[in-house]
Amino acid sequence: MDPFLILGQPRSGTTYLQTLINAHPDAHCRGELFDPWQIDDDGEKTQGLDAVIARDADPAGFLDARLKAPRGLLRRGARCIGAKVLFQHHPALFARYIPDRPGLRLIHVRRENKLAQFASMQQVAKTGQWTAPAGGGAAPKIDAAPFWAASECNRMENEDFLLDAWLATLPNPVLRVTYRGLFARDFETRLQDFLGLTVSGPLTSSLKKQGQNTILDRFASPGPIERYFRETGRADWLGPELAAS
Repeated sequence: MDPFLILGQPRSGTTYLQTLINAHPDAHCRGELFDPWQIDDDGEKTQGLDAVIARDADPAGFLDARLKAPRGLLRRGARCIGAKVLFQHHPALFARYIPDRPGLRLIHVRRENKLAQFASMQQVAKTGQWTAPAGGGAAPKIDAAPFWAASECNRMENEDFLLDAWLATLPNPVLRVTYRGLFARDFETRLQDFLGLTVSGPLTSSLKKQGQNTILDRFASPGPIERYFRETGRADWLGPELAAS
């Protein structure tokens, strides 16, 4: 079975998707193996300089080895193996590794609400918590000038545009999904079909949405943020991001 890669940006929903995949008995996403600061193998973190240098000196060999049936996975029964690659990870992955492997299945996750994505990044910067299990406390509000928020939103939109345009040049099978789409009723079936998995029972994640669902509520001084994004045609970014469950 061909391996897969999840592609996207930080705070776009890729970790939530990873947990959904790992809820299937026949699948295993190894996570953010190319985090610039460490090797994150589904929560098992290697931070030594020697290990990171060895990875970055031979990114293709490193990833090839980890997309085969690795130690311990055969006992679990997983036969569909993948990893997560973010926009800021090793450039050789985008320039050579993926284009040279047309059988790789690619899942592109995109968060349409860039203000929510920006606010999520800043809340993580305050808390140091990249994920949160259900039952955690409320996320802190952030101080952000509208020009800074707009600059970061523009950067992320441009990155998404370039990533999507690049994907269109590849022969690889691609599943595109938005952050909201991850919670759609039919997504679990689409995901399992794309990965060649037998449709299992409901795939559940232990993670919860960290930030306030109404995006404007994430800001300590919401007035300037609201005015800027409303008057520049992006008022839809200010309200609830997900429908009430």
